[in-house]
Amino acid sequence: MFKRLFILTISLLLIGQYPMAQTARHIRVGVVLPLKEKTTRGAKMVEFYQGLLLSVDSLKHDGISVDVQAVHSGATASEMDDLISSHTLQECDVIFGPLDGAQLPALADYCDLHQTHLVVPFSNVSTQLDGHPYYYIVNAPRRIIQSEAIWYIRDQFPDHNIILVESNERNEEGLAFGEAVREAMSEAGVYVRPLNVDGDDIAYQQAFNQQRKNLVILNSSSLKALNQLIAKLKDFKREHPEYVFSLFGYPSWQTYTSQLLSELYAMDTYIYSTFYRNPLSIRNEQLDRQFMSWFHTPMSNTYPRYALMGFDLGCFFIRGLSIYGRDRLAKNIQQVPAYPFQHSLFFEQSSEGNGYVNTFVQLIHYTTYQSIELLTRNH
Repeated sequence: MFKRLFILTISLLLIGQYPMAQTARHIRVGVVLPLKEKTTRGAKMVEFYQGLLLSVDSLKHDGISVDVQAVHSGATASEMDDLISSHTLQECDVIFGPLDGAQLPALADYCDLHQTHLVVPFSNVSTQLDGHPYYYIVNAPRRIIQSEAIWYIRDQFPDHNIILVESNERNEEGLAFGEAVREAMSEAGVYVRPLNVDGDDIAYQQAFNQQRKNLVILNSSSLKALNQLIAKLKDFKREHPEYVFSLFGYPSWQTYTSQLLSELYAMDTYIYSTFYRNPLSIRNEQLDRQFMSWFHTPMSNTYPRYALMGFDLGCFFIRGLSIYGRDRLAKNIQQVPAYPFQHSLFFEQSSEGNGYVNTFVQLIHYTTYQSIELLTRNH
């Protein structure tokens, strides 16, 4: 199905609270995460939970009654079995968790048995959806995300000369994406020009096309490789201003913006990602202040921000349950209204009787005019 592309210019995004009519319901929420774990990942889970609590407070202002039951999950399958046997989660409409893959099979079976919606926010767990109709994966498998990114390449850059730059690194994410690009372009009859990042000026001229725009794709997501490529592209652009090009890269490149923002602008960079936090949004600033007021500490400046993830998921699923109820939420999951702070959601079901996976991917465009655009499909 063809899906049109929408462009949002971040520098102009100053949107107020999203108005929403709600059907009053009493929603029971379970949070099953290692909340007492004194580690970095434990701290992230606490922030996720804190963000979810802020979403509950926001939804209560819309007339939705919410009870939250948060439990420490531990990390092992036996700890999950003990938790299930305690009947602590028996009345939940939706459960967020777990973090550890070893705990997922028992919790997924439990949620199927009790028709409880299970939202798995994190990517280091099993992505097996078969036979679990109440199961929602927030972070799609890499192959789905990269497939969406390639759709954008074909849709946005159909007449570009595609250049795949070899980084000389064993970067799993970049190597997989580079191979996927090469295969997809070959099937479409498009030749992808190879170029080694260490190539000389002649090698770069041979790879680039002066009569067409060029799209440069690096087969590594690392900061080291990106810095190396940017240095080479700066030299090439200075010596050959007649060549026009854009740079295409990875979600993790968002973490480098504090160091490389001006370079990303100069390179007309596109980053594919499942998440984005708009630093210019008044709404984001307001939520940051609310988080500080509630918890007496600022949100951790991570990519993504776990508190915002908890807020977005809490609002989405609790609001959806308030409108459609437990029985009809899954069938109407694509109609749940939302205005996210960081995580947009578009859940698709592979086949009848199976669970759902969030397939939303967007392009973050760092323009040469030093503005940021979001390019999204109209699902």
